[in-house]
Amino acid sequence: MTTTSATSGTGTSVFDILQQQQQSSSASSSSSSSSSSSSSSSSQDALASLSGDYSNFLTLLTTQLKNQDPLSPMDTTQFTQQLVEFSSVEQQINGNKKLDQLIGLQSTANAYGAVGFVGTQVSADSDQLALQNKSAKFDYKIEHTSSAATLKIMDASGNVVMLKQVDATVGTHPVQWDGTDYFGNQLPDGAYTVSVNYQDSAGTSYDAPITTYGTVDSAVISDGTVSLKIGDITIPLDQVTGITRPSSSSSSSSSSSSSSSSSSSSSSASDSSSQTPAA
Repeated sequence: MTTTSATSGTGTSVFDILQQQQQSSSASSSSSSSSSSSSSSSSQDALASLSGDYSNFLTLLTTQLKNQDPLSPMDTTQFTQQLVEFSSVEQQINGNKKLDQLIGLQSTANAYGAVGFVGTQVSADSDQLALQNKSAKFDYKIEHTSSAATLKIMDASGNVVMLKQVDATVGTHPVQWDGTDYFGNQLPDGAYTVSVNYQDSAGTSYDAPITTYGTVDSAVISDGTVSLKIGDITIPLDQVTGITRPSSSSSSSSSSSSSSSSSSSSSSASDSSSQTPAA
């Protein structure tokens, strides 16, 4: 803050003393403050520091008023302005504290909302591909006329495991990958990176937009941001383009088929018992 310094008999203003004290305090606490990463604790520390400075300000001001030169009294405008500035800074810090509380409440709401993603099928604008149960699905989109397009899949170490020519007609092309490399070897489940590159008639190279699909295993919340875990990859929620919950018809049909098979086996067992001669 910048004010016109009012001097006492010693020639030192309240604001100068506070400024020197603040610089000394900042130098001694710089190492501890660098290890703090929480915004709420920062607001509390700032408010506590301001309260200490304000208390020191009043003490120094009172002392300065008692020892001022009667022939050249202090200008009340200066310390009144300083009081107003202290109040303004305190209001700003309190406002930041309230914002921290709102962020905390939003993080809690995101935590509850993230539970609903587990077990759903999602699509995302991402080149990260999760191979799950020896299967992975993705789409690539050709936006310009081209005669050839090259599909490349790399593992987590950056090694190319698949490289082949794919359909280069304009439009969206779905791909179901069985997790085998170009030698036909089955690759382990995990995280892979997929890309499709093509050129138009003028020789301009393009990377086709990729949409990946997968089943959400868990949700991760960090700093109020929700990310979805699909196998070994993590997809930020803002990259998700679609969410589909598995229909219950498949599970109900499987349960009905199992019940019908059990009833048929029990009926055949009763038929065989009826044909068995009595002893």
